[in-house]
Amino acid sequence: MSWIRTVPEERATGLLAQIYDETRAKCGKVINLVRVQSLRPETMAIGRQLYRHLMDGPSGLTRLQRVLIATVVSKINGCHY
Repeated sequence: MSWIRTVPEERATGLLAQIYDETRAKCGKVINLVRVQSLRPETMAIGRQLYRHLMDGPSGLTRLQRVLIATVVSKINGCHY
């Protein structure tokens, strides 16, 4: 297993603190997927914006269809997120 340096919650400031707060509100905690991106919060924010656009933006697919596709792809890739 690899080791990645992260910013602890108590040291997060600015944009990273905001992202940590949003994640905690949504998931009940700061999940590892967010923690591993903590050294580059600006880049993480762009990725989150892209994810939201893909999941919630205009599309010929319903929200449920998009979630199901994401779930199947994650399962195939062995990712539990």
